[in-house]
Parts: sequence; C-alpha cells; structure tokens
Amino acid sequence: MRTLAFAITILGTASLMGALIGCSDESASTSSGASTSGSGSGGGGGGGGSADYAFDTTPFDDYTQTDRHGAVEAGTVGIAAASGLGLNGEDIELRDTYNASNPVEDAAGQWVPQITNSLTALHGALDDDLTGAGLTPATLDQSLAQAAPVIVPDTIKFDPSKPVAYPNGRALTDQVVDITIAAALVDLSGGTPLSVLADLPLNPKENDVPFKAKFPYLADPH
Repeated sequence: MRTLAFAITILGTASLMGALIGCSDESASTSSGASTSGSGSGGGGGGGGSADYAFDTTPFDDYTQTDRHGAVEAGTVGIAAASGLGLNGEDIELRDTYNASNPVEDAAGQWVPQITNSLTALHGALDDDLTGAGLTPATLDQSLAQAAPVIVPDTIKFDPSKPVAYPNGRALTDQVVDITIAAALVDLSGGTPLSVLADLPLNPKENDVPFKAKFPYLADPH
C-alpha cells in the first residue's frame, strides 16, 4: 500500500508539473520568431475583438509543436521505451517524438508498443500492492482494452450526452491520476468502479485551498 500510495503521489506530481509546463508560454516555439503568448501588445480579457485586446494572428503552420497534454500522463508514464520506464536518453528522445506527434497517429496505433512497455513495467512494480489492497490486477490485454479509451488518442474526450466526469471531460475536482491508474492496472470486469483508487482513504479528497466560484476557478498559488 505504501508503494502504491507513493506511485500515485509521484504520478500526481508529474501531472501537475506537466500541466504547468504545458500552459507555459515557453511550451511552443515559432519558426518565424513570432510571439507564442496568444496575445499581441494589448492585455485585458476581451473576446469578440475588444479594442483593448489584440489577438495573435500568427498562422498555425508557423508554430513548432513541442508538447501536448490531453490525456493524463499519456506522454510521460503512458509510453515507455523497450528498456522500461526511466529518464534515460532513449526515453527522453521517445517523449520528444511523442510530443511532436498528433491524435491521428495515436488513433492509428503508432504508440501501442510503447504503451504495452509501460503497462508491463507498471504491473511489475505495482501488482503486489494492488493485490495487497484487495484488488485484482488486470491482465495485460485487459489493461490495454481499459486504458485505450482513456489515453488514446491523447485528447480530452467529451460526450455531451453522458455525465461529466473524467474521462468524459474533466472537472477540477476529478482525481484524474487515480482514475487513469485504475483503468490501466485494475481488473474492472467484475463491477469494480473506475473510481476504486480515487475512493481509497489514502487520497486527499479536496484541494487544501478551495477553488474559486468564478473564472479562472483555480485557487491562487499557495
């Protein structure tokens, strides 16, 4: 249980860091040297062409994609080189290639071998902890079938005809890392809910600072 809790904590930290990096103005570059900030000389919050806000009109093709953050941990822990999870040169090069890829290539199955490598490594590290928690680890085939709708393609999926709860959309309060781990590692065929890890008492149930009631909703840095 302690190992499982540590793994969930590390993955959650990676998700937060990935989100912060992904939202940075430094996460994209342009071949023409144009601004990547999304705004021109004006500030303000306008939509609809407000006079105090200048929208960046740099053509999309002038940008070089350097990162993507749709599905939680899809590009960090979700893919692995043949040598397994790690931060060696092979893994870093693989992630650079993944981040330059796109959802069309995801859906075509380009990253299935790397996803299989990742799931194999995670099962090897965590199956004992899942069993100790009274859960049944999924087989590799089950893991691929359960995780695929969550992380492939690397996008946030939303079906308006279904309730909003990750992986159908994403609320700020959703414990997305725990849900993704459950989809990837736990046998859900017997009616075990996707929230099984998020519901464990080892998880904090809410942010330590309340979210705001109005946009941008996120609490101030703390």
